[in-house]
Amino acid sequence: GADLIRHGSGVLTHCNAGALATGGYGTALGVIKTAWAGGKISQVYATETRPLFQGSRLTAWELQRESISATVLPDSAADSS
Repeated sequence: GADLIRHGSGVLTHCNAGALATGGYGTALGVIKTAWAGGKISQVYATETRPLFQGSRLTAWELQRESISATVLPDSAADSS
């Protein structure tokens, strides 16, 4: 999946598809980690899942541990970032 991401891209996530949810390297978050390591991603936007925002919080936590730049925002604000 990382091959499909263009250099300098911002990437939007929804919910959590990292190691906490799937094990190992994660599924979609694994692609993001690989693309980040390759210098392709400039910013990750983690959107919320209501009512507890657990997906975005877990994603942000996992990205922070990898030193990947991430912004948590409400899903309704995603088009303005």
